[in-house]
Amino acid sequence: MINKLSTLYYKNSFNTFGKNSIIRYACKIDNGKKIKVGNNVFIGEHVWLNAGNIFDKQISLVIGDGCYLSRFVHINAFKNVIIENDVLLGEGVYIGDTDHATKDKNIPIIKQGFETKDKVLISSGSHICKGAVISAGVKIGRNVVVGPNSFVTQHEIPDYSLVIGNPATIIEDFNN
Repeated sequence: MINKLSTLYYKNSFNTFGKNSIIRYACKIDNGKKIKVGNNVFIGEHVWLNAGNIFDKQISLVIGDGCYLSRFVHINAFKNVIIENDVLLGEGVYIGDTDHATKDKNIPIIKQGFETKDKVLISSGSHICKGAVISAGVKIGRNVVVGPNSFVTQHEIPDYSLVIGNPATIIEDFNN
């Protein structure tokens, strides 16, 4: 019952919110009109979806059909984050195309605003395990597994790979 009430409460805040999708309670949605959610998506409790600047009306976050976002996932999509179909995001995953600006050494970082970087793409069928961080400019291939607590900075992870560590490195490539 609480899932139905929570979904009813949140779903109109999105640009689109697909059929049979669910959003649990206590989520934070910033600029939801810049977010598209596909069909059969599950968004767990305490997820924070941040679509950045309200003045830019362009869609900046797309979550494809059949995705599962575990609790405490945080996505900063100021410009372009695409999560294709059937992607599993583990608890506490962070994905972002934006960082805090740090150019002026005389101004506290918190007062310097944000710097939008390159887009993020997570291709269909991938599993981003608990606590992983996907930084700006990263393209995760199809059916990739990113291990727990990994920090992905490598710009392109090939299809059917297993990456782990900080920084994440490819330890298995099932293409060969």
